[in-house]
Amino acid sequence: MESIFEEFDDLDFDDYKLSKITENDILDAEKNLNINLPKEYIDLLKTQNGGYLKYSALPVSFENSYADDHIAVDFLFGIKTNEGIYKSNYLLNEWGIEEKDFITISGDGHTWLVLDYRNNKVEPQITFIDIEENKTTVIFKSFKEMINNLYEHIEDDFDVSVFEYEMSAERAKELMKSNNIEDIVEGIFKWTSSYEDMDELISILISILENTSKKTVKKAAAESLVGLITSGYLSDESIIKKVENLINTPNETEINVYYEVLVDFLNEQ
Repeated sequence: MESIFEEFDDLDFDDYKLSKITENDILDAEKNLNINLPKEYIDLLKTQNGGYLKYSALPVSFENSYADDHIAVDFLFGIKTNEGIYKSNYLLNEWGIEEKDFITISGDGHTWLVLDYRNNKVEPQITFIDIEENKTTVIFKSFKEMINNLYEHIEDDFDVSVFEYEMSAERAKELMKSNNIEDIVEGIFKWTSSYEDMDELISILISILENTSKKTVKKAAAESLVGLITSGYLSDESIIKKVENLINTPNETEINVYYEVLVDFLNEQ
């Protein structure tokens, strides 16, 4: 099967790409999760074990929190012990979804794309879960049908000033709903620079540090929070202490560097 995964010059950029899949990985996943994985999904992971997709949209006929004619699917989870789809139950439970017959193959918390085994234990349907709209919708009969419908969505021109739209907190919030890491990071920095709804932003950034496994997003959250503290904007001592504890991560050097900046700043006060 031809690979549908995006290729990056920077091998460390793709947080979702796992090491090469083995037959044992597949057998162990099916045994531990008590499922039969779609053949097309397995064949696809043999070309690359998860990662960002070349085409990142799926057509739908209903309005959702992302758009009214499509949904985003920027990446697919791969399979390795305690990684990829193994995190399905944990991720769904974190967002209040208790259905045991769902296996996540993509999603960021706001939305999820799952293998849906409720009606068929051998050939799962593909279901879209919209947390913000509180809707669960079957969108394809099979994984194969889903893959065949992937396409590149091109945004329409806007009838508003691009500059005003790009710089608004509302635009930043939309970016942060994306499944695409680059969009989320851009949203974090645009929202921070807008100085609008900052209490909401600070709460979200702390939640990112507490919950996400995406290192690039965590780094952006740490950078923004430390920037707000060192600029004097964020002065609540309890929040500062919480940020300090969350970014004190010696094993994650890219995030821990902001801990060192923060400590230096606090020692000078």
